[in-house]
Amino acid sequence: MSAHLSSVRIDRSLLAGPVHVPVQIRCGDGPSDGLPHALSDLAPGRIALVTDPGLPREHAARLLRLLGAAAPTGVLWPDGDGPLAVPDGALAVALGGSRVIEAADRARCPDGTRPALVRLPTTLRAMTDTALSVAGPAGRVAAPALVRIDLEYLATLSPHRLRAGLAPLLRTVLAVVPASAGRVASRLRPGGGYDPQALASYVSLCLEARAALCSHDPLGRGPAAALRYGEPVARAVRGLAGPGLPYGDALALGLRAAAAVSRRRGLLGRADEAAHEELLAAAGAARTLPDGIRPRDLAAAVTGGREEARMVLLRGLGDPYAHHGSLLAPVRAEELEAALAELVPAARRIPVPDRDRARVSVPGGRDGGLPAPGGAVSRK
Repeated sequence: MSAHLSSVRIDRSLLAGPVHVPVQIRCGDGPSDGLPHALSDLAPGRIALVTDPGLPREHAARLLRLLGAAAPTGVLWPDGDGPLAVPDGALAVALGGSRVIEAADRARCPDGTRPALVRLPTTLRAMTDTALSVAGPAGRVAAPALVRIDLEYLATLSPHRLRAGLAPLLRTVLAVVPASAGRVASRLRPGGGYDPQALASYVSLCLEARAALCSHDPLGRGPAAALRYGEPVARAVRGLAGPGLPYGDALALGLRAAAAVSRRRGLLGRADEAAHEELLAAAGAARTLPDGIRPRDLAAAVTGGREEARMVLLRGLGDPYAHHGSLLAPVRAEELEAALAELVPAARRIPVPDRDRARVSVPGGRDGGLPAPGGAVSRK
């Protein structure tokens, strides 16, 4: 982020089904300096700060001083995927990226109830995606009492991490609000160097798009499922590559794969697929699968070893394809594998099955899984 921090002060609301979530976007007055005033209406008796030991110390230390002035404050480190125990009557404050935000959503008081929750995201992905979600565990609405987005937290991120964090924005543009593509692309910088106004506009766009989709679909089972565009491949590729691959890079690959499947289905025109490439390239997004990940293995990870996966596909920019009333369409493993093969650099590429090409029959009745030369089927 630019060293020059001009002031940003934006107040919005996220209306999702029965809940109303205040969202504050700030920059220029010190990270979280206005938080005690924002918490005054919640009147916490105690505060449990949920954060990550890997977070820069200055973030947690500054916030602890501010929270300590409002109420006695303790620190919780998420450990695993289980429930997070907080004291009775405590306010949970989540400071960190998506992993911390998701861990705080699992916080429970001794009687099993959810504590009031404030989200303070520190990564761009969390600011544009995770912190704005109200779909909680077990298919229930889980709304925070406040989301406060301090853009100054992004100043500690590396250019690569900041660039990877743009992926939820790119997904929102491609699947939901393509009319904003030109405006967004004009402010993208593959090498970084984003000013607070640009970042604030990105967060606001994602917030407004989510609010429009989730107003009558807070759990993302209807129109808001469009926000899952590219997600199945993203989760699978990150599972194979490990946490060293930023989720944003995995999501960029998921967007490319979903566009390729959509085009191979005859749903998405080549011009719209080219628009994907243009926007992703402008952001410096990941282009190819990491070394060591084969399309067949990745397709199997996406489908969970079954014959097909459910994915959001597009008929055009901002126009998800509906399959029997659902935005999650079935995609066969071999169809996905053929699309994923397009994400392998030419030097590493090997032929993979294509749903429209014949497959080789080998003696013994086994399918060799490779297309026959020229599309011809070998005979026994």
